[in-house]
Amino acid sequence: MPPVRRKKARGQEPLPTVTKTPANLDASVITEPLDSLISAVGNKIEREWPARFANIQGARELFLLTVRIADVTSRSIRWLAAEKPPNPARIPEYCLSVPPLNRTILDNLFTVMFVLEDLPGRCEWYHKAAWREERLELDRYVTQYGHLAEWQEWVARLKAHSDFGIRFLGISAGEVAEPSKMRSWPNAGAMSGYGLSPKVPAPLGRVFMKYLDDWFYKDLSQQAHLGGTGLMKRASVFLHERHDPERQAALRKNNYFWWGQTITLMLALASELEDYFKFGLRERIQYLWGLTVPVIVVAKEVYDKRYAALLGVSR
Repeated sequence: MPPVRRKKARGQEPLPTVTKTPANLDASVITEPLDSLISAVGNKIEREWPARFANIQGARELFLLTVRIADVTSRSIRWLAAEKPPNPARIPEYCLSVPPLNRTILDNLFTVMFVLEDLPGRCEWYHKAAWREERLELDRYVTQYGHLAEWQEWVARLKAHSDFGIRFLGISAGEVAEPSKMRSWPNAGAMSGYGLSPKVPAPLGRVFMKYLDDWFYKDLSQQAHLGGTGLMKRASVFLHERHDPERQAALRKNNYFWWGQTITLMLALASELEDYFKFGLRERIQYLWGLTVPVIVVAKEVYDKRYAALLGVSR
């Protein structure tokens, strides 16, 4: 896949600039070792979870599920965006569904970085916030459908799950009585500045999170929510007729750009987990950055901003 460059501009963002033709690259050179790497990260978490973290309830499950969902999201994106092998069931316009999927991978990355700042405390917060949302959902079901006989089994299952969470997470009686007063989990946009004083320089990880929020999350959120700007970024190609060369060119450029984002975000996720947990996958991650940086401009930008230093390699 070719590298693409993002440009800062007023108004509608210009189409990414392709700096190498697709014919020059075989995507599998990157995607096959990437899939193998991400599977290895998941296997390390599942089968070789470090004993020193065994007492942190729910930590292993949090990271395992995060990696697994990021993996399946990445593979789904690549199916939607693929050009080879040709498939009559896949039309070029399917790539327009990629930005919201990339946002979910970015959410995975933000969550991992935020939790790893304080693994015991943030992991507890994450799971209790999840219980809070489930309990509030249960309350809505009880209010709306609790009087209907056909809903009794469903409501009972939700309550049993909620009651298990009370025991597993040590939810207090006060929290059970008023779950809405428990802390909710911050969204990605709030994480970069969480708990920081403007009078103190931000840690490097938070500086990077602010960069991700400014240049990735805001853009992908616009495209997921389909406000005016987001709608135009994703859907403006439909203003051209199906066989208009401009429509086909726009689809290809956006396709390559979003594909490059996917690869970059997956490598960033693997890099953060390897740096913290030391699973022994550093060389494989360095190798993959080495493959992507020369051919995906957004990967080079992200790598230079954080991972060259984090992985102990300079380019």
